[in-house]
Amino acid sequence: MLKKTINNIERLQGLMVAFVTNGRDDNQPKEYKKLFIETLINLEELGYQNPNQFRTLEEFWGFCKLKFTTYAERRAYVNEIYSDIIIDIERKIHQIPEPKQWKKTNDELTDNLLPIKRQWLKAKNFLLAKEPDYENSIKEATNSIESALQILLSKPGETLGKTIKSANIDSDIQRLISQMYGLVSNKDFVRHGGTEAQNITKEDAEFFLDFAGISIKYLKEKIKNE
Repeated sequence: MLKKTINNIERLQGLMVAFVTNGRDDNQPKEYKKLFIETLINLEELGYQNPNQFRTLEEFWGFCKLKFTTYAERRAYVNEIYSDIIIDIERKIHQIPEPKQWKKTNDELTDNLLPIKRQWLKAKNFLLAKEPDYENSIKEATNSIESALQILLSKPGETLGKTIKSANIDSDIQRLISQMYGLVSNKDFVRHGGTEAQNITKEDAEFFLDFAGISIKYLKEKIKNE
């Protein structure tokens, strides 16, 4: 299924690019609708959130007309839509191992927490890329905890530092998560811009990703049971 899903995604991308550039034909909308549904089902079975909001090529064309003025911008956007999923599937095809804890976290991101899957996937891909970006991995890992709190406590837009204070959880754990957020916020190039290199290592990024996964699972269970 992995290779088939990759092939379907690449075909979807080809249809999207053709329809909003100079390769449009009358058969593409019908093929796209069928392929979109098949790919959606495959992604759900593989545990991914579908990143493509456009169920028809006509919807995508309407979006592109308002958003992008050049063909190059449209091609770049299409490539970006599925980029994180493609990277992760390719990693699985080549049987590159990853900690079981990460899979457990991914499995926890269901129902109302489903939107966090994209943040979690980005954090993992930044860490495991051929040219890793540890700063952005830590940023996305931290953002995933923040998003989980916003969703679980129905406080959209609030920062982690503020939201965690209203969570009815163990005070020491609350303090630990707050301290983690403060530590990340104080590092240049992670939560904010900066002027000094932080010498962040792979081990640092792995720690924050593991911490994020454990925190999300804990928060989900504790807040759900309140």
